[in-house]
Amino acid sequence: MGAAAKASLPRPVTRGAIAAYRRYFDVDLSDVEPALLEEGFDSFDDFFTRPLRAGARPIDSDSRVWVSPCDGALRDSRLIEAGTPIRAKGHEFTLEQLLGDGEAVEAFVGGLATTIYLHPRDYHRVHTPCGGEPAFVRAIPGRLLPVTDAAVERDASLFAKNERAVHMLDTEHGRVAVVMVAAFGVGHISCSYGEVSAHPTQLETLPFDGTLRLDKGDELGKFHLGSTVVLVTPPGWALDTVWRIALDAGEMPSLRMGEKLLVRRRDG
Repeated sequence: MGAAAKASLPRPVTRGAIAAYRRYFDVDLSDVEPALLEEGFDSFDDFFTRPLRAGARPIDSDSRVWVSPCDGALRDSRLIEAGTPIRAKGHEFTLEQLLGDGEAVEAFVGGLATTIYLHPRDYHRVHTPCGGEPAFVRAIPGRLLPVTDAAVERDASLFAKNERAVHMLDTEHGRVAVVMVAAFGVGHISCSYGEVSAHPTQLETLPFDGTLRLDKGDELGKFHLGSTVVLVTPPGWALDTVWRIALDAGEMPSLRMGEKLLVRRRDG
């Protein structure tokens, strides 16, 4: 499916496939540059990974706020406890499994693991929730199992089984991990600030020396079809009240990249 999505087909064929996809998934393209829509896309993958027009996603500039790294449905946000699997709405995994690194876990105990599901209609680029310096990006091999609600209920640990890319950022408040989890049909996950393998066959880590700075809202990577993001934070942060009320009511509210997601706790 990934190879087919990247294939350069005659423009009428590509336009027809995109039009069918837009109708089926009710895709809103009002946040894309009109000139890009007029020009058209060379492949389905170009359409799926389309950039946004300038200003389409305002980034909350409050330093006490960390923003949503992507568009999507907020599945859950849970406290990270030492030695305890993260359990939320059908999924269960340990942080060691998710990050592919047992040594990194201690920094996140007392923080939050927040899960966001990207629907096929969503914008599929992932951004920084806060400013910081990349410590490393890690490509982790795995499967490409579906991550729908039904699939998560059948296999609670699939987030730790699927291919994923871990973006580890050093911030003024500690380390933050943005984990991009692949799914069925995903062509691959690409990194926007470094080169890692598509569909890695073994764990691959690309370190950085602290000289690269990413500001809040800068791009981390793209899903070439798919999937789910898990945002892992250090202690001191709480889910914004609006989202917490929605989750407690059994809802999965829709997020847009750049809007307030987490707030600094007064005791943090």
